[in-house]
Amino acid sequence: MISTIKSTIDYYAKHNFLFNRELYRIQEYYDSDSNSIELQRNNAFQSLIQQVKHNTFYKKFYDKHGVNLNQIQNLNDIVRLPILNKDLVKTNINDIKQGRKILVLKGHTSGTTGSPLVIYRDFNAIIKENAYVWWYRMQNGLLPKDKKISIRGDLNRETMFYHDKCFNTLYISSYALNKRNFKTLYSKITQFKPKAFIGYPSSLFSLALLFEDNNISLDVPLSFTSSEKLLPYQETKIGCVFGTTIYDWYGNAERTIALYKDNSKYYEPILYSINNYNDKNVLTTSLINTYFPLINYEVNDDIETQNKYSIQKKSIIIDSIGGRQEDIIILKDGSRIGRLDVVFKGVKNIKMAQIVQKNNYSIEVNIVKDNSYTDKDEQELLNNLKQKLGLDTQLNINSISKDDLIYSKSGKFSLVISKI
Repeated sequence: MISTIKSTIDYYAKHNFLFNRELYRIQEYYDSDSNSIELQRNNAFQSLIQQVKHNTFYKKFYDKHGVNLNQIQNLNDIVRLPILNKDLVKTNINDIKQGRKILVLKGHTSGTTGSPLVIYRDFNAIIKENAYVWWYRMQNGLLPKDKKISIRGDLNRETMFYHDKCFNTLYISSYALNKRNFKTLYSKITQFKPKAFIGYPSSLFSLALLFEDNNISLDVPLSFTSSEKLLPYQETKIGCVFGTTIYDWYGNAERTIALYKDNSKYYEPILYSINNYNDKNVLTTSLINTYFPLINYEVNDDIETQNKYSIQKKSIIIDSIGGRQEDIIILKDGSRIGRLDVVFKGVKNIKMAQIVQKNNYSIEVNIVKDNSYTDKDEQELLNNLKQKLGLDTQLNINSISKDDLIYSKSGKFSLVISKI
């Protein structure tokens, strides 16, 4: 009863007249001409600059770099602003926040270096983000009340399934994706008859492999992926086994950039953010979260574009997205566990970390400690690891120096390295 009430409140907090208003506004952007969109983008940027003139952090930050905000006249002047990086945000969280709003939620970045970042979102930012995500889903045939299956890593290992009637969603724990549970999985999915799957690419791929191993296919028209790089072999396998079309959404927890996939290319949703693409990073500015403003914020994912413009999509064409391909951990029972960055969420005093698997029985968790690291921090990390990987896997937490971390030949860092 309590969970039903919470679910109902959660649904209508995210799907209400404010949500509908944002959906209408997004569609209005796409009905506008390019000149009107550029004017609105410039006005949104100017409004943001005006709002941060008295922001504690930005006033000091811009003074230090000799920036006079009165001289930032239009969007072209964004190149005159200094780059904001993750470390600066981590050390100035409370000064970046603007005002004393209620209904503010704390979030965490995925922490692909093993060092998550705390960020804040007010109710307005949550509504806008939800509207953009659902605009994309609705454009491709999925309505909020349609039947859908969401594969999640935040259900505990004892809860394989959870049916949320208000959201019309059957949640399946990613921990349940193994041979032992296949008959139950098959029964639940076929009885529910979803219109869409929602989940990480690696989770849908793992589910597809289970069905393929049992010579069974499904007919689920739509699949929506996010949070990981969608690899071609994953897309092919998922599409073949489930008879599904995959729609991929790229974004970050900071809400400073979003891209949506259409056929083989990605595009920017209009007025979600301002992005400047460089060879090694993207400089991003959120237009949806003014409570926790991030301006000219550095995102280190590899995003390739030739800066060609699509008149139809009213967006720069993005050729490919890199930077999020991670190895997975394979447990003794065959479970394939991805997105292990979540085990570091909320754990303090870890500068960087790396997870290495050499066999199916043990995991090496190598951490670069901060000077304030305590036994309590280690116990919290260990608890998170056990929650994610279970009790049958030997977990070895090792203290190392930053120089001992493993990098690829091209100098890229991976949180998870599998040697099996």
